[in-house]
Amino acid sequence: MEWLHTLFFGSGIAHAVLTFALVITIGILLGKVKIGGISLGITWILFVGIVLSHFGMTVDGEVRHFVQEFGLILFVFSIGLQVGPGFFASFKHGGMTLVMCAVAIVLLGVATAYVVHLATGTPIPTMVGILSGAVTNTPGLGAAQQAFSDLHAGADAPDIATGYALAYPLGVIGAILTLLALRYLCLLYTSDAADE
Repeated sequence: MEWLHTLFFGSGIAHAVLTFALVITIGILLGKVKIGGISLGITWILFVGIVLSHFGMTVDGEVRHFVQEFGLILFVFSIGLQVGPGFFASFKHGGMTLVMCAVAIVLLGVATAYVVHLATGTPIPTMVGILSGAVTNTPGLGAAQQAFSDLHAGADAPDIATGYALAYPLGVIGAILTLLALRYLCLLYTSDAADE
């Protein structure tokens, strides 16, 4: 039975593959569950990873680093493939306005994070993680970790990932609640307009 304990709570490639497989499988299965017509989708993978790591199912640092970098590369590459064909065409149809709105949102988020840093004394690496998590920006998390590593001779910054993991659920739930509120307001507005 020692091999079973080592498989779940040890180290090595078999343990890493099992851990990633469990996190992804359980996360995808939970993502199919809908409550009130709402599903968190693949966001559950993050939550399952947090829970399993809390109970001691962690992965060796080198393996985790490789999977983290490779996963981020695949994520960004797949997004590029998905939006690439219509990217330049979108500039003809109000795309520049949307780009400026996106830039304004990012700058507002950075300003807000800096004000929170000044008000609470939360370290900047943690605030960068919180900013990335609050807007559910996984590539932003990867870029922040890489920038920190480059600036500090390859050192890791666990505070960035911790801030991300804490803020990400609230970012997802906040977005869902905002869309539900907008839907309700739009339905309320259309019913008032129909009454007139």
